[in-house]
Amino acid sequence: MPVSAPAPKPNYKRSWKNLLINKRYQLQFTLFMVGLATVLMAGLGIWVMKVANETTTVSMASVRGTPCPKIPALTDPAEEEVPLVPMKLPSEGDAPAAPPVPAAGSADATGSAGSGSDATDEEPRRKVQVQIEESTMEMTPTAPQVPADFAAKVVGHWTCEMRLTGKIKSLEHGRELILWVLIGTGLLLVVGLAMYGIKMTHKVAGPLFKVSLYLAKMKDGRYDKVWNLRKGDQLVDFYDHFKTAHAGVVQMQKADIEKIKGVIAAAEAAGAGENPTIAQLREMLARKEKSIE
Repeated sequence: MPVSAPAPKPNYKRSWKNLLINKRYQLQFTLFMVGLATVLMAGLGIWVMKVANETTTVSMASVRGTPCPKIPALTDPAEEEVPLVPMKLPSEGDAPAAPPVPAAGSADATGSAGSGSDATDEEPRRKVQVQIEESTMEMTPTAPQVPADFAAKVVGHWTCEMRLTGKIKSLEHGRELILWVLIGTGLLLVVGLAMYGIKMTHKVAGPLFKVSLYLAKMKDGRYDKVWNLRKGDQLVDFYDHFKTAHAGVVQMQKADIEKIKGVIAAAEAAGAGENPTIAQLREMLARKEKSIE
């Protein structure tokens, strides 16, 4: 019975839905790789944010410590200080002032010459009573004095304050930007490693899966054609050894087929074609020929 050559197998491409061939192996390897990368990325992110926070705090303190020009105060002429006149009052311990001495030739001097006792008598002290009447003082409001550069100094002060506020907000925005960049980079790294891990493990799990399928068919007595691996698959040397071993088994089956055909032909030529043993050989021949189709 002629054996028909198998049709060439089309070159199938990998599809994402068939990437998880060996879930246990692929997921364990991928999760380990992703977990290790997550731990390292988290540690690096914590250190980077610590340095960023310290740098931002120092920069903000430096910005806040930058002096801005002050706004000059408006002065009122009425509120200006009046110079005080020094005044000294006699204290309790001070001696009373001596009375004035009359001049020579005056009436008191001539009058006192006649009597010595009058000259020695003390003149009674004179008391002076001063009365200060209260008076009402009307205060005339005066406009405060405005310096010539007052407007420029006000504009300069608030311009400086707004510039410092903008610098502080810019520093805070930079710190938040670093945080979001770290989070985004971490997520992209985790997702990328997960996809890469599954795809790379598929290149190992794929050849093992094909070998297991061929071995299962050989167990059932079927020796199909062993197709080559896809481009980029791993375990190429292992698969080539299996392919060579499979081809050797197929050659053994073909040799058995040729021997059985010779025995059947010799039996038929001797007139023993209807022998039950020959019938069993024909069934065996049919199974072996079918196994290598």
